[in-house]
Amino acid sequence: MGMRYVPLESCLRVARGSAKIVRQQNGVLGEIGNDEAGHDHDDLGRARGLLIEGAASNLLRYSTAFSNVLWEKDAGVSVSASGLAAPDGSAGATQLDLPGGAAGLYQRVDNLVAGETHCFAVWARAVSGTVDVTLGGINGASAHAVSLDESWQRVGFGEVASGTTRYPKINTSVSGMAASILIWNAQLETGPVSTSDMISNGVPATRAIDDVRLDPGDWFQAGPGTLVFDLELPPAWDGIWRIVQLYSTSLNDDHLDLGYDSAADQLRVSLRKGGVPIVTQSLYGTLTPATRRKIAIAWDDDAVAVAQNGVVLKSPGGFAMPRNFTHIGIGSYAGESGALNGHLRGVSYWPARLSDDRLIALTET
Repeated sequence: MGMRYVPLESCLRVARGSAKIVRQQNGVLGEIGNDEAGHDHDDLGRARGLLIEGAASNLLRYSTAFSNVLWEKDAGVSVSASGLAAPDGSAGATQLDLPGGAAGLYQRVDNLVAGETHCFAVWARAVSGTVDVTLGGINGASAHAVSLDESWQRVGFGEVASGTTRYPKINTSVSGMAASILIWNAQLETGPVSTSDMISNGVPATRAIDDVRLDPGDWFQAGPGTLVFDLELPPAWDGIWRIVQLYSTSLNDDHLDLGYDSAADQLRVSLRKGGVPIVTQSLYGTLTPATRRKIAIAWDDDAVAVAQNGVVLKSPGGFAMPRNFTHIGIGSYAGESGALNGHLRGVSYWPARLSDDRLIALTET
């Protein structure tokens, strides 16, 4: 049976209780409203796909207003309005002049969870030519060297917080050389990877989770099927994050769930029927962060198969697959947790369990 084609936008449903910033087709960052699909692009305007993220907070305050007193400056450090375009197209880029060495720009952040990973990110570019700067301050006197040219880059790092009060900082302690750079929107958040920009003022800024669903409509059939997901994976992850969930009335009833267990470094399939777990299996399919992957899940009456990178992994058979799936969730657990924090580039569906050879061909990289 052939693939069922339906434009993604015709069945895509997104719920998000906040605005969100994504890069638009013109390569400039822009804000979209609540419940708008976060179609993201690169700096040349090429589509990256639907950006699906979890809830997050920018723990820094006045994240673009570096002249605010909350942004402390060591002796010899100065900030000034540059009048040049920032990544969002505004004239809001700030010039930061560093005298060289450990002197830098930083902000005190309290109430962190010591021992948990946090990420610091900031948009930066050289005023002219190329310069080297240093980012650090979450795990003690950490130092991460970054090279900048005259194009905007979002640079940053993730590390474990060494205390409940930390001081994310920009200086040139590694190179020791004076530097003049442009900066825009600094962000500190809990988690292994920096997510899309959140601009704060006097209080930390927050963004709600993307609850992404596909409306089955008349293109989805009960019974055997195959779904193939084209994903751009995030540069880091933790916990269990989800790729897809098919279920009837609720996730506590009949459901088929495909996710990734970061701690075990394995793909994970869960099947529940009549509220009773039938299959909970780690399939030993390892994914690599910051890569593009095509991942397939195929099911028939008594087995589930998962394919990625040209390998097919199967669950034990001998059960009767539910035939009452009416909900399809993408990239999170019920729009509450376990977010992908990456890009969904496309979805393909067949109302049949494709052969292993076909699954291999569809998922080879």
